[in-house]
Amino acid sequence: MKTLSLFFASVALTGALLSSGPVNAAEEVRLPADAAAGVQHLLSLVGPEGRENFQPERVAGLLSFVYGPKRPGMIYTAEPIEGSASAYTEVDVNMGLKPLLQYTFNPDVPWFATTPSSLRWTSWTHTDPPWTQLPRIWELLPAGEAPQVIRGMETVENTPDLFSGAYYRYDLYRTLILFRHEGRNVLISLSRQKDRSEVGKKGYIVGKDDDWSYFYSGEPGLSVGGIGWMSSYMFDSVGIAVYAEKAPSGAAVRTANVKWVRGGWSNINVIQNGHIHKGMQRFAQTLKSILESPRLPAVKVLEESAAQVARLSDGELRHKINLYRAILLSRAEKLDGGARKHLPGSFWDDGVWAGMTRPAMEAVLVLESLKAHLGKIPLEEIRELVSLPALQRPQQGG
Repeated sequence: MKTLSLFFASVALTGALLSSGPVNAAEEVRLPADAAAGVQHLLSLVGPEGRENFQPERVAGLLSFVYGPKRPGMIYTAEPIEGSASAYTEVDVNMGLKPLLQYTFNPDVPWFATTPSSLRWTSWTHTDPPWTQLPRIWELLPAGEAPQVIRGMETVENTPDLFSGAYYRYDLYRTLILFRHEGRNVLISLSRQKDRSEVGKKGYIVGKDDDWSYFYSGEPGLSVGGIGWMSSYMFDSVGIAVYAEKAPSGAAVRTANVKWVRGGWSNINVIQNGHIHKGMQRFAQTLKSILESPRLPAVKVLEESAAQVARLSDGELRHKINLYRAILLSRAEKLDGGARKHLPGSFWDDGVWAGMTRPAMEAVLVLESLKAHLGKIPLEEIRELVSLPALQRPQQGG
């Protein structure tokens, strides 16, 4: 399963992505001018026209903002891109940059191992020369005098958003930049959506959002009553993610994101800054909780779990997905109101399950094994689905 795990500014496409409902009122303020100048430089480095040379000195103001204090309760926003809403978020992760990259930018660890509330699956599909494939970025540390720049393409499908239940598939231009700033290693991840997404499809959150149990119907539309017939799209999205060592010692990483999203229906954008901020907080807190969990398995365990799933035949995968269907039904039955309240009629349609792609089926099994490792579900519940290596504490460096 050669998938890129995190790349998260590009793919955490805001938990309330197409929410036209209200958001909590909060004061909004634009990024300071020196930070905004760095943002503009980075935007010139991603996409078919984004071939300028990276100039580290031009992002110094942005990094000063990332490292600096913020006004409590404030939503920081960026200059709109073709009418897109935007928001800035950050979170500190108590893990060194090298192990963080092993978990989150690892070609052999699926994306949602650190972002399961935001991503269903993703695939790195192309790497631009001179690179022949996505490198194991942590092996390039410490960053040298000359920045390393990697460009490519990625396909993404996200999880159902919190308001509409819709999920989307789309392609992204990607640029990764590894360099040093004031003695600290920094990775910047850039994304720009290639075209309009596929039409949004009805997805369902089974239980609490942080249970990471979802049903994907494959049916176009929204899952909320009254507007389920609407054909919604993500028109555009752009992302900047910064992963910066907080100190030269490298004991912790500040992860910061600037995200722009434009989406809705009938060419009408319904996304507000607050929606993006809420969704990115959902993403960031999930990332932090997983990477700081005392039950987080070693990188090699996650790599082997993914490899085991990838080795299954199509027939074996189909059999396990039928078992998973019964598990998901059992979970829904235990919720208030039972399965008929929490699952749509399409859940009982055999054709929906038979139509699952191999990447989607593999994603289910890897996610369930991750949940067992983290103690979110009992191992006995999924014993027939996956074969877990011995549960263990992570080791620095995998």
